[in-house]
Amino acid sequence: MASNKKTAAKAGARTVGARTAGAHAAGGTRRTRATRAAHAKRAATQPVGTGPAGAHVVLGPALTIAEVAGCARGFAAMLAGGTAQADARALESIDTAGLQLLLAAAAAAQQRGLKLTLRGAPELLTGAADALGVGGELSAAVELSA
Repeated sequence: MASNKKTAAKAGARTVGARTAGAHAAGGTRRTRATRAAHAKRAATQPVGTGPAGAHVVLGPALTIAEVAGCARGFAAMLAGGTAQADARALESIDTAGLQLLLAAAAAAQQRGLKLTLRGAPELLTGAADALGVGGELSAAVELSA
C-alpha cells in the first residue's frame, strides 16, 4: 500500500508538474506574441531609405538589438547608393548593439571613401559611446551634427 501511495504521489506530482509546465508554456507563448507585436510596431518606425537609391537612413526612436537587423539593411542600401547620411533626430535610446552598428556602418562607409554623417541626437550618441568606452572611435569615424 505504501508503494501505491508513493506511485500515486509521483503521478500526482507529474500531473501538477505537467499542468504547471503547460501554464508556463502558454504564458510563454503569450509573451512571445506580445514581444513579436512590439517588435513589429518598432520596426514600422525604423530605418527607411528615403529619396533615390536609399539617399539616407531615417532612424526611429530606438536603435537597439531589436532594430539592428532592419537598420543594417537600411545602411547597406544607403551605402550601395553612394551616400552616407543618417537622420537620427527621432532617436531617443541606443544600446551596445546600436552603437556597434553605427561603428560598422562608419567603417563600411570609409571603405567606400565616404564618412558617415549622423544628424541629430549628438548628446545621446556621444554619451552612450563614452559610457561604453568607444567615444573616441565614434567621434573619429562619424560626423555628428545637431
